[in-house]
This record gives sequence, C-alpha cells and structure tokens, in this order.
Amino acid sequence: MKNFRIICICLSSLMLMMLGLQACQGNNGPKPIKYGTDQCAYCKMTVSDQRFGTQLQTKKGRVYNFDDVSCMVAYVKESKVKKEEVASYYLPDYTNNKLMPAEKMFYLKSEELKSPMRGNVAAFGNKADLEKTKASLGGKILTWDDLWK
Repeated sequence: MKNFRIICICLSSLMLMMLGLQACQGNNGPKPIKYGTDQCAYCKMTVSDQRFGTQLQTKKGRVYNFDDVSCMVAYVKESKVKKEEVASYYLPDYTNNKLMPAEKMFYLKSEELKSPMRGNVAAFGNKADLEKTKASLGGKILTWDDLWK
C-alpha cells in the first residue's frame, strides 16, 4: 500500500511537470491564416493575398492576422498591442508563401509589388530570391528595423 501511494505521488508530480512545461512552450510557430476568410486586425479588410498576409503572436498566445506588413506595424505603433507583449512576428516568403520569423527575413520595397494596403514590401527567406525579384521589379532593399521607422 505504501508503494502504491509513492507511485501515485510520483505520477501526479510527473503529470504536473509535463503540463507546466507544455504551458511554458509558448509560441510554437505561425498559425494557419485562412485566406479569403480572416480579417486584418488593423484595417478589417479580408486577408486574401498569401504573398503579403502577416501574423503577430503575443506572449499570452493571442494571434492577430494582417493583410499587409504595413498594417501589422501600424497596429503595434498605435499600441493596439504593445511591442513588449509581442512574442513573434511572421511574414510570408514571397516566393513560396510560407510564414517565417520576420527577424530572419530579407525585405524589398517596390511600387511594382502592389501589396493590399500599398505598403509594397515583400519578405524573402533568402537573399538570392530577393536579388532575383529586385532585378525584375526594381526597388529598395530594407531591413526589419527599417520597416519600423
């Protein structure tokens, strides 16, 4: 009987630890955006273009989708979500539409991109794709920090 009690206590402790670790995991990457259905948290337009739809996730796990990076930046600048509350920013790679961490991407601003809110900024997962697009569309290379100025 004593061994049974010890086993129950150990199992209970192990389960509590596992639940605690799961809660601490926080952000597990971008959540799928439902293009054509989800609304931009800033301008309320439907998020429809996979090349430009972005996502912000808070430290508490709340997810906000945007139809253009300019809407996401404006949303934070206007303190709808405070910058210190943001866990992650995700932007789609212009070449394959896969959402990736914003800080790891390369940016091109070109009037030829014609993004939904005319921010006209595209993100790229690698510099070679950015250079190839810049050669055909023109524009200016930016950094993540440049988008916040």
